[in-house]
Amino acid sequence: MRPVSTYIIETDNALFTLVVTETDEGGPYSASYIGTSPKFEQTEIDDDDGGPAQEDLEGEMEDADFDALLAACHREIVERGGEIVSIEDISDDDDEER
Repeated sequence: MRPVSTYIIETDNALFTLVVTETDEGGPYSASYIGTSPKFEQTEIDDDDGGPAQEDLEGEMEDADFDALLAACHREIVERGGEIVSIEDISDDDDEER
């Protein structure tokens, strides 16, 4: 599998890294994301400061169409992490390091 695109996606409540790869030239495509979301929890343990705890968010999906796959990933990220605030394509950064 060859990496096609890498994105940093910030939402209201989380930060994600999304990587899209392709099996052959022109697809099919696979995407995986991993994110961390602060999660506020109230506990009854006295020594717990009651501060934010982090929740890891992961997902994977596949599609023959790159744009459809990207749109599906964005929808799932919104469901799990809140509204998207920014998307940064860091794909070029990966290519320059090689």
